[in-house]
Amino acid sequence: MTRRNQIFLLLGIVSLVASFYFGRPDQAKQAPTPPPAPVEIVRPPPVPAPDSSPIIALPVTEAAATLNATDTLPADDLSTLDLLFAEFRKNHGGNPVGENEEITAALLGKNPKHLAYLPASGPFLDGSRKLIDRWGTPYVFHSLTASRTEIRSAGPDRELWTGDDVTLTP
Repeated sequence: MTRRNQIFLLLGIVSLVASFYFGRPDQAKQAPTPPPAPVEIVRPPPVPAPDSSPIIALPVTEAAATLNATDTLPADDLSTLDLLFAEFRKNHGGNPVGENEEITAALLGKNPKHLAYLPASGPFLDGSRKLIDRWGTPYVFHSLTASRTEIRSAGPDRELWTGDDVTLTP
């Protein structure tokens, strides 16, 4: 190999090394890689512990024990229920609301203050914990306002909206 070929070979190798070295991007000139976005772990809310607060039976439960008694009239039962609603209103700012089961549960103490307005058992409750009239038919409660609820008993024929219904509209 001639001296001239050796110089060309050496220049070729030097240019390859230089192009490799200088052709790469400069690490100092590159923007830094941003850190990965934080991963948000979504956790379900904690399950509230069952409320073990004792239920406090109010004195009005004694009056409620007379519901469906044989020595009282159906109108007396409605007046007693109206009294229970009035007591509930004093303590909670309004009547209990919902269907029969929900209203009954609230009167039995399933309310924010754990106050019972009804005894836990009696002839006024059926097996599904609904308030029933003396003929075994669930009462119908119709909320008129926050402080007025119409109470309806189906009466002796056990059919609603007939002539023998007993109602109280305060």
